[in-house]
Amino acid sequence: MKTAAAKSFAAILFTLAFAAVCAAQQTCELASKRAPLLLNLQIGMSPAQAQTIFGKDLTIKIKKVGERTFFQNFIKKPAPASLRGVRALYLRFFDRRLYQIEVFYEPRTDLTTLEAIADALATQLNFPISDWQIKNNRAEVICGETSLVADYILNPRIELTYETVRAVVKTVREKDAR
Repeated sequence: MKTAAAKSFAAILFTLAFAAVCAAQQTCELASKRAPLLLNLQIGMSPAQAQTIFGKDLTIKIKKVGERTFFQNFIKKPAPASLRGVRALYLRFFDRRLYQIEVFYEPRTDLTTLEAIADALATQLNFPISDWQIKNNRAEVICGETSLVADYILNPRIELTYETVRAVVKTVREKDAR
């Protein structure tokens, strides 16, 4: 009797562990997926690869290694076709690899609430909406070494970050500040 109960308990634990691993694998592909709300950019792209996404609409020149930030805003003039609806864009590179994508959007009819942004990103990146942790008007998904953050304070904002590289950049900044 004890062995049957032990086997049942072990089978249940194995099933739960397997389900957790499968769910984690499904969600933790955020860095390698493309989404229209992230302008079809991916973590790890080189400046040249990012440039091909925008063609002649945007010129991304990152020539040196280390920490580099590309910034462009479209406050005084409208965004080109490939960036329609974008108000500002930050692309942060470290050693010529994209580690953070931050997009600020103009107010949009399809993204009127934080929940709408979270739902759209979950659909585009193919992960369950229940993975979002929404607190203090900020939605966040932490997936292994990648984080995805969305908020709607003045306008919709989305940020995808490779956290391991962000930690390295933070360390370098602190070292340089001394």
